[in-house]
Amino acid sequence: MLSIGQFAKSAHVSARTVRYYESIGLLPKSTRGENNYRFYDQKNLPLMNRIRDLQSLGFSLEDIKIVIHFSENELHARLHKRLLEIEQEVANLEDRKERIQKLLSVANKIKIGEVLTATERDLYMENIKEEVLAGLHTRYSEISETALAYLKRDEWLTAHPNVRDYLDGVKKCLEFAKKNNLKLGPARGSASASLSLYGLGVSGVDPIKHELIPERLSARRPFFHIDVEYSKGQEFVDFCKGINSKLPYGEIQAFKMPLLDIVQNVNKALDQEIDFDAIDDNSDLVLNPFRNQDFAKIFQFDFSPDALVMNFEKFVPEFLGLGKITEHFNGQKDFSFRDIINITALWRPYTKEIVERIELYRKAKATKPHDYGFLSERIKTYLEPNYGVIIYQEDIIRIIAEYTGWDFARSNALRLACSNHKITNHKEQIPDWSEFQRLAPESVVALVAEESKWVFCQPHAIAFAKFTKMTAVLKSLHQDLYYQEIARFEQAHGVCWDDIGIYWKGVSLHQS
Repeated sequence: MLSIGQFAKSAHVSARTVRYYESIGLLPKSTRGENNYRFYDQKNLPLMNRIRDLQSLGFSLEDIKIVIHFSENELHARLHKRLLEIEQEVANLEDRKERIQKLLSVANKIKIGEVLTATERDLYMENIKEEVLAGLHTRYSEISETALAYLKRDEWLTAHPNVRDYLDGVKKCLEFAKKNNLKLGPARGSASASLSLYGLGVSGVDPIKHELIPERLSARRPFFHIDVEYSKGQEFVDFCKGINSKLPYGEIQAFKMPLLDIVQNVNKALDQEIDFDAIDDNSDLVLNPFRNQDFAKIFQFDFSPDALVMNFEKFVPEFLGLGKITEHFNGQKDFSFRDIINITALWRPYTKEIVERIELYRKAKATKPHDYGFLSERIKTYLEPNYGVIIYQEDIIRIIAEYTGWDFARSNALRLACSNHKITNHKEQIPDWSEFQRLAPESVVALVAEESKWVFCQPHAIAFAKFTKMTAVLKSLHQDLYYQEIARFEQAHGVCWDDIGIYWKGVSLHQS
């Protein structure tokens, strides 16, 4: 046994170094003599020499703690393995660098409007798909098999040669809003049925949650409506109008929305941002105004008679004001946010046929679910959230698919043709109509022909219902402040709080 001084001298280091190596676990613990002095086993001198050798090769003490007990052969094998790993990492980085350079070249071509080659288009779309998956990981944490299956059906992303221009246009609009610190509402329109757009952060509607059908986008160009705050929104409207005018495929419309300003002004007065998405759709904060039949200043339920939208929609006169909507809810005890979405879709009473559907829904909810008398049990189950009533384009698509065995894309093409009143009067012009007549019962054929004219775009209704939710929450939590900000806004701008995007008599709340 050697004293610490003898051991340090033999190892050509200081006593302080010996104590430090012992404290961090590089050297075995010393023993104590009767005089309480430290003594070290001279068998550990080769270990000290090895530590010095490894230090001279550039290893840190932390590294040495890991490799100190390896034999020279083991160390060689491990270092060789690590070298191969680093070489692979370098190769991967080189591949990524090359890919990014190619993408940058593609982006430059897109920027100047130069036509892409087929290979360049594929590269661009592959990059978009990677962005979609990354975005879905953020939204869902873990992407389910259901989501992956939905993405495979979301074929519109690759089905059209000009979808790249559409996606790029939407991104430019959103980047413009972000750069100018503009408040946007939940995007609406048929494009919200796309899980790809949800993953890209473009749409706020989760299509899986609401069982939407992405095949709706395969037979008609997608349209995307973006609401922007009213006060600072005109520049955004004009920017989107310019982007839209150059699109060879798809449609982007921008709307100035007074309600977004009012919500922001409430937030400023409270000195906090209300997180409406964090509030459960079926919470008391959302549903209590409907249970209490308190519809004043509830978006899409309380329409200002002099609002531009009222002049545009030309509602049946008795449906103006709160009388009819209160009557509609009278005696009803069952409420859910899906119910609110349904009524948001139905409450556009400007024709006799739509008024009839409002009444059909009211009776179905107040007494028992509606039964058409000839639809299959599977379709009846699907219609349960609608109290048995056909309300949405998605309902018609599923009915056609049920009785023909066709996929949703083909079923949607027929549904879309049937929605055209002129074509419906000349059914021989509709592709697949004769085949549909042959496969489906006559009662189903007649139902599809009639209902296709009136059914509503479900993702559009869901997005509008998000505004309805905002107003219900504001009434539940801060009614006085909410009403005060409405009055201030209307006085300052001369525009009704509930106006939505339209183009009427030269006044542009909607980009034409």
